[in-house]
Amino acid sequence: MEKLYYTGERNHQILISLMKAHNIHQAVVSPGGTNIGMVASLQQDPFFTLYSCIDERSAAYMACGIAAESGEPVAICCTGATAARNYYPAMTEAYYRKLPVLAITCSHSNEEIGHNIPQVTDRTDPPSDFAKMSVYLPSVHSELEEWSCMVKANAAILELTHNGGGPVHINLMTEYSTDFSFKELPPVNVIRRICVHDKLPRLSNTRVAIYVGAHLKWTDALTEAVDEFCEHYDAVVLCDQTSNYKGKYGVFPYLVSCQKQVNFDCRSISTMIHIGDISGAYVHISPNHVWRVNPDGVVSDTFKKLNYVFEMDEIDFFKKYNWLANKEGVSSESSDELVFDLTEYPEEMEEVDRKS
Repeated sequence: MEKLYYTGERNHQILISLMKAHNIHQAVVSPGGTNIGMVASLQQDPFFTLYSCIDERSAAYMACGIAAESGEPVAICCTGATAARNYYPAMTEAYYRKLPVLAITCSHSNEEIGHNIPQVTDRTDPPSDFAKMSVYLPSVHSELEEWSCMVKANAAILELTHNGGGPVHINLMTEYSTDFSFKELPPVNVIRRICVHDKLPRLSNTRVAIYVGAHLKWTDALTEAVDEFCEHYDAVVLCDQTSNYKGKYGVFPYLVSCQKQVNFDCRSISTMIHIGDISGAYVHISPNHVWRVNPDGVVSDTFKKLNYVFEMDEIDFFKKYNWLANKEGVSSESSDELVFDLTEYPEEMEEVDRKS
């Protein structure tokens, strides 16, 4: 008998990879046609522990119990038609108890909604107290669709534990592929959210830049913190006329970056700190990693290379990394490793950060 591996459907592969990256290893699954690819792929991967429950209503309540007892996110997965409707009671409970239940409802394409096609129901607008976030992951057939799928899946999974936690809904399209020949999952971009008291990732001082979108007037304290950061990490501030940055390290990159006949080496940036909001200027630079710093905490991937979202005030970010540079020295370690826990970060500095 031929051994089955992962499904060939790329949107399924992305979701499975990100579940593993975010350590979602338990799932309660219910049988059906549209979720065969997802469930069969999870079954063959020893990372996952699956519980079978033929009744979706009971399955969702099982997940609530597991999440409440373990304190960890738990997935549930069902098929099309009215199967997801059976999740409503338990997902409502999860919403009000802030339980991290990830509901993966598999389906036909949303394009078939409203055409009297069997097994097709509209899941595009669930009740407001069904889930904190609801996203649709269609089939992937281009680089743009792949990027979009990764960003939406990351954002949904991060919401499970964001601001107290709660349930999240992912509607996963299937094309009923029978290809289960993929022995390994292709690489995906993992996005993590860092809050003000979380451990911080290391930051190398190799080709670091700060990109500033449109920005309100800067305080003197923020300008000083950014200038000190640039001194520690040998960084520059990429800005335009809407950035409002008046410090010592500003660079206007647009003339160089927009040249079509020459690919200047300075376009390549190892880690780019992205602050501010949307800018009308077009800058063609190629960061390997992007760290977005904004108190809104939104997964906004302007440069399609987002790795971290720092949900904190900008001055908190820069003062913490300045303090770490003064204390530990600038490190050339991988920026993917979470190492700094800030347990010695002085309380009086936190007070200054909040008041600045």
